[in-house]
Amino acid sequence: MQRLIIPALFVLLMALAATVPPTTTSVSAAPATAPTFNKDILPILQKNCQECHRPGAIAPMSFVNFNETRPYARAIAKAVVNRTMPPWFADPTVGHFENARYLSASDITAFTEWAEKGSLEGDAKDRPAPVVFNDGWTIGKPDIIVSMPKDIEIPATGVLDQSNVLVYAHFDKDMWVKSAEVLPGNPRVVHHMKAWIRPPNSTWMKDAPEGVLYSPPRGAAGFDGVAPQPPPLSATGYRPVQDILAKYNPGVAGQEFTTGNAAKFIAAGSDIVFEVHYTANGKPETDRSSVGIVLAAGPPSQRHLTTTAISERDFEIPAGAPNVEVRGETVVNEPAKLVWIQPHMHYRAKDYVLTVVYPSGEEKTVLRVPNYRFDWQIGYELAEPLELPKGTKFKTVAHYDNSAANKFNPDPKVDVKYGAQSWDEMHVTFVGILIDSKANPARTFGGSSGRRPVAQVAE
Repeated sequence: MQRLIIPALFVLLMALAATVPPTTTSVSAAPATAPTFNKDILPILQKNCQECHRPGAIAPMSFVNFNETRPYARAIAKAVVNRTMPPWFADPTVGHFENARYLSASDITAFTEWAEKGSLEGDAKDRPAPVVFNDGWTIGKPDIIVSMPKDIEIPATGVLDQSNVLVYAHFDKDMWVKSAEVLPGNPRVVHHMKAWIRPPNSTWMKDAPEGVLYSPPRGAAGFDGVAPQPPPLSATGYRPVQDILAKYNPGVAGQEFTTGNAAKFIAAGSDIVFEVHYTANGKPETDRSSVGIVLAAGPPSQRHLTTTAISERDFEIPAGAPNVEVRGETVVNEPAKLVWIQPHMHYRAKDYVLTVVYPSGEEKTVLRVPNYRFDWQIGYELAEPLELPKGTKFKTVAHYDNSAANKFNPDPKVDVKYGAQSWDEMHVTFVGILIDSKANPARTFGGSSGRRPVAQVAE
């Protein structure tokens, strides 16, 4: 059986909402301590939830006003108590992250008491002003916009494979990028998306037509069965490389690359590849997404690279096996700084840990995800860059459940190996790192995971 990529909690919220009786009373007699929507609940929703839970955004229900939110009171309380909402799955005792989405204990108490004590609206004068969301570019006006050349048609139903869309960008000169943002043309069906820089003379997708959905061959990701050749230096003396320019996930806005006086590099002659995962929503839709680019003033001292540190491909998860461990490892060949981490597995993954081992032998756990969720593609932004001396090792470990007890499992009766589609599996770590701007990015990583260090891994 194949499953749609829809965050399971949304389904739970809708199911529980059907059991909540409607209310016609906004302000009624209640204990003095009973929280109200306007005073206690709405400010929390505005800060933590409405980015996704508003009209036209990714969530199937809106939490902008009382009438919209009241039917989901009990479901919201259950979700925040279980810490499945807001979507943040890192162990809070490990690491510090700039984009952490934690509700305080008092916030959680407010939701549970609101659900238990009548889910009252409260006094209108307590209602905060509505939040004005920027549905356009959050990075400011882009200097360059690269868009899909035509609409992509999304069917009403079915499971949609991970696919790529090639766009000839016609960049006519080398450039450094201060910030970039993927803007989905239709957020109702775009679950997540990346914009990749395809460097000049790359063989990746060499036979793909422009502007149409193209699925990579099974087992091939980042190149179509042809090993890429190291590109020559650009006209300005920098090394072109395949790099993630920007990415879109629910609740993720534009990305800036200026930490440590850094920027991203795009060589003249590069193209853009949109890596897309669409979700059918019950009716035919179309999408024409774009990536916006804000240019840096000039060459930086450090280069920001978003790439694959680890992709372990040599594994097999037996049918019915409830707890299979997969490990990955690579080494940092040149000094670097770690600024961002995104583990990526599929439906059978249960947990994930990233540890760095310094040349001295000291070990540091950087990220632990005890409850991995494929339906949320979360990247973790370090509060401070982590120095990675030459010779530092990255080690990862994850566990997979291929049994029938895993409610997300597409098919517990089959052995599972590495593959690009969601019914296959992966053991991948994407990272954002800073390296010297003149360094060769292709030499940054190397090790025992059997993978070229800078190449796409499909989602």
